[in-house]
Amino acid sequence: MLRKLTLFIPISITVFLCSCSTESTTDLSEDLGNVPFKRSIDIDTSLVIINKTTDFCEWRSVFKASTPDMNEHGLNLMDSYQGLEDTNLALTFHAVSNLETAQAFMESSASSEPFKSVTANDELTSMFLDQQLEYTREAKDTLVMFMSFKTMKYERWEEAFLDDYREDSTKDFQVLRVFRGLEDRDHVYMLFKVNDPNYIERTEKNNAFKMKMLAAGVVSYPVSYKLFPAEV
Repeated sequence: MLRKLTLFIPISITVFLCSCSTESTTDLSEDLGNVPFKRSIDIDTSLVIINKTTDFCEWRSVFKASTPDMNEHGLNLMDSYQGLEDTNLALTFHAVSNLETAQAFMESSASSEPFKSVTANDELTSMFLDQQLEYTREAKDTLVMFMSFKTMKYERWEEAFLDDYREDSTKDFQVLRVFRGLEDRDHVYMLFKVNDPNYIERTEKNNAFKMKMLAAGVVSYPVSYKLFPAEV
C-alpha cells in the first residue's frame, strides 16, 4: 500500500547536525570504512516498475509473457515483490544493461500496452535509478520496504546516513540498497528490511523525527511500500 508519511525516516538517515550555512563536501568516491556498505556493485543502473494491478495472478501471467521483450531491450529482472497490505500491488527491480535502449522501450507503448488489461486506473509508474550503496552484511529481517523521498542535496543526506552508522550500526532495520534518481539526483530511494509490520506506524508517532528529517535535508514526505518477495 502506498503511504505518504509525515514523520517517518529511519534514524540512520536523519541524524545530522550542521549549521544552516554549511554545505556538505562529501566525496562519494571516498573509502567507506567502518560502515556495512560498499560502492563497488554488480549492478549500477536499475529500473523499478510499480504496478497497481487488477489481479496479481493475472498480472504475473502478463509479466511472464512480456519478459523476453524486456530482456531484448536491456532489462533483466533482479527481484520481484507483492504488496503486503495491498496484495494487488506489484513491484519489480530490473538491471539495466543498455540504458539508451531501455529508456526508449519504456517511453514507447510497447512497454505499457500489454499491461493495460491488468492495471487498475492506469496506476503504473517506472523510474530509472543509480545505485549508490549496497549492504554488506546478511539481512535477516523478513519484511521488505521500498521508500522514496526528496532531499536538498544527496551528498548531505548520505553523509548523515553513514555517520550515524559509524556511531551505532545496531539498527532495528537493515538498508539493503540506496539509490538516487537518474534524472533527479537529489531524490533518494531505499530498499530495506524490518521485522515489525507496524514499524512505520510506530515511528510516525515520534515527533522528534520531523526535526531530524529537516536537519538531514529531507524536503518531501517519504512514500513507502510494504512488500514481500514474490516469484513471477
